[in-house]
Amino acid sequence: MTNTSENNLPIWFFFSDVDATAINESARKLLVWSGENFGPLFSAADNILNAMMVPGHRLSKESVIELIALLGASFGSNPCPSPSARELFTDAIMILSYKLSELPREEA
Repeated sequence: MTNTSENNLPIWFFFSDVDATAINESARKLLVWSGENFGPLFSAADNILNAMMVPGHRLSKESVIELIALLGASFGSNPCPSPSARELFTDAIMILSYKLSELPREEA
């Protein structure tokens, strides 16, 4: 999942314990809320969340982007999301998006 071309090293994002826990809890509640509508994409999101919760709390840039997309798909799986689902989505996406916004333009 990481970019390993000759001239590019993988880009890693490191999350604090607080941020990793906040993303994990919000994302998992959102995935449970999505339920069967989200189906097979659940395991892909679950794998990324598990990877972030190991010591070091790191994700590759590609995993951050994939998690944002998966959570967006999860949120969009119900045409009428509840206010609590919106809040869960916002909590997770804001932290992930902030990490991406810190990248220099040529690395984004």
